[in-house]
Amino acid sequence: MKNFTTSFLKNLFTGFFLLMFLTVGSQQLFAQATTGTLRGTVTDPSGGLVPGATVTVKNEATGVASSSVTTNDSGFFNITNLLPGTYEVMVSTTSGFKTSTSTGVQVRLGLDTDIRIDLQLGSASETVTVVADGEEVAQTNSEISSSFDTRKVADLPSNAAGGGIDTLALLAPGVTPGFGNVNSNGTTLSVNGNRARSNNFTIDGTDNNDLTIGGPSFFVSNADTVQEFQVVTNNFSAQYGRNQGAIVNIITKSGTNEFSGSAFIYHRNSSLLDAQTNIERRDPDRSKRDKFISNVYGGTFGGPIVKNRAFFFGSYQGIKQRQNFTARGGQLAILPSEFTRLTAAFPNNPAIQALTRQSAFALTGLGNVRPGVADRVCISLTPATNCQTAAGGNTSGFFAAARPIREFPLPFDQQEFSFRGDLNLTTKDTISGRYLFQDSASGNALGGSGGFAGDIPARSQNMSGFYTRQISSNIVNNFQATFQRLSVNFAAAAQTR
Repeated sequence: MKNFTTSFLKNLFTGFFLLMFLTVGSQQLFAQATTGTLRGTVTDPSGGLVPGATVTVKNEATGVASSSVTTNDSGFFNITNLLPGTYEVMVSTTSGFKTSTSTGVQVRLGLDTDIRIDLQLGSASETVTVVADGEEVAQTNSEISSSFDTRKVADLPSNAAGGGIDTLALLAPGVTPGFGNVNSNGTTLSVNGNRARSNNFTIDGTDNNDLTIGGPSFFVSNADTVQEFQVVTNNFSAQYGRNQGAIVNIITKSGTNEFSGSAFIYHRNSSLLDAQTNIERRDPDRSKRDKFISNVYGGTFGGPIVKNRAFFFGSYQGIKQRQNFTARGGQLAILPSEFTRLTAAFPNNPAIQALTRQSAFALTGLGNVRPGVADRVCISLTPATNCQTAAGGNTSGFFAAARPIREFPLPFDQQEFSFRGDLNLTTKDTISGRYLFQDSASGNALGGSGGFAGDIPARSQNMSGFYTRQISSNIVNNFQATFQRLSVNFAAAAQTR
């Protein structure tokens, strides 16, 4: 039964990934860093180097062990292409040393982790376990980057729930909010003075760029799906390309040997709980903040299909926002109650006819338009006789007016889910695949005092497949393919009300 299950899973995963590869269109592919490296030296009790020792590392979360490597004549070993996470390092020899096991060794995205293994005299059947503490992370290239692991992504209060994860990049040196008409996943980014369109966005090292206006194509906002967030700001390695700005790379989570998950709900009601700002208080037409109620909810779940071999991870997130926007006219407009007196005072006047038919309070299609603080304006062909001040007592040229104020709703709804599967065919061969889906609708996205309104629905999809072959301790072959699609229907908003 076990052999049947393993064979079935192999065929299922292999068929799934082949289908993804065959459906990939003509997409640009850029190799980006998605892994880290573990390297170090093995020494004896006197500090001498130990050549020929066998080093094996195992991912503590998945139980997946890498192919073994042997230390060289200088007692040095180097293991590449390790997914970011916590590892166990086991070193054994046949020359009178105990087997050494180090746990809790952290491997970081795009960096080399240095570790020193000190062997003790004894039988190879004896094991010494060491808990790693403060291992050194070495910078072996000239690139300038900042990385945020899953704990920092979850704990740093840098982004609102469902608001987009790119705000984390603002914590890196040289990164400021960007400028221009660019897609924003929480914020646009200007790195070292470059335009926001100059950045390159990737998910798991695969392309995630909007090819029209720039910025990301898929907006990652569920922090519980992120294993690591990295932004490279300067001195890029040869593997990077496409743009001269920053490289923003998001690594997604995978399943582990333990079933685990999360559930969350965030509620925000700034119209009820937040006080007005000083700028809002100085507006005589405003008595409270505009309505803004946001609910973000969802969860994740992942675990083993077959322990140490096959894993799954899935997520869901929903966003419901109910917001009102208040558009305030900058000029006074005649109130409708004065239209009859105005046309009687200026019969057959084209300008007055246009004012009573097409001014802010005359157009009923603008929705809920109300007057602000009452005022008055003078309309007269001879201001000296018809618009005299109170001293003269003549007010026939004055008409009641106010600034037009229009309120309209801006609802936003979004549904998002993801699925990832990982399969270890052998100790040297791994395959994985990921699918991201996001569907949103921005209500009245073109709303404004001009009367244009309408919803703008959008859908984003990102599907990737990966195959990695560990050829030797120094050579790794990695194949990846991605299909992505972004659809934004502006035609749905091209209507007037």
